Amino acid sequence: MPPKLKVLLSVVFTSLVLDQATKIWVLKNLAPDGSKVVVVKNWVEFIHAENKGAAWSTLADSPYRLYVFAAFTIVAVIALLQMFRELEPGEKLRAASTGLILSGALGNAIDRVWKGSVTDFIKVFAGVGDARDWLIEHTGTNVWPIFNIADAAIVTGVILFGLEYLFQRDKAPEADAIGPDPLKAEGRSDG
Repeated sequence: MPPKLKVLLSVVFTSLVLDQATKIWVLKNLAPDGSKVVVVKNWVEFIHAENKGAAWSTLADSPYRLYVFAAFTIVAVIALLQMFRELEPGEKLRAASTGLILSGALGNAIDRVWKGSVTDFIKVFAGVGDARDWLIEHTGTNVWPIFNIADAAIVTGVILFGLEYLFQRDKAPEADAIGPDPLKAEGRSDG
């Protein structure tokens, strides 16, 4: 099995299991009536929120939302799998970032198919002091939109992919300055 496939499968499996397990825990232990678990006082809480829309509740009231989300998820999964297919066997970081994005898309899709909404529960906010006041003054709120492990996986995957792309792009001119690989020029390879 190529290293990239091992990484993809392990990341997708781990992230998807963690996402679904935490959502099940929330559904069993936190009523959507405002009960909460304080993780870091004035900064992080777990609460039960159901989101019928996408990020920031986009399309939450649309009667076509499930069709739009299904189409988007199918296109995203196909695009991610195609990107993965084009990776070199040893590109583990890109495989990991692809796996995170894929697992996030699948995790939220499972929720939408199962119950028509996505269970969110991680509430990050600035509850005291200058940070709270500054955020309210400049953004109108001191609370980041409530999210879940799938959302965090997508964002982390996109950030990793972007960072890897930037660092890879910086290395490209150095490789050109060194000159072509003599083994590749002759059609041979040591790998």
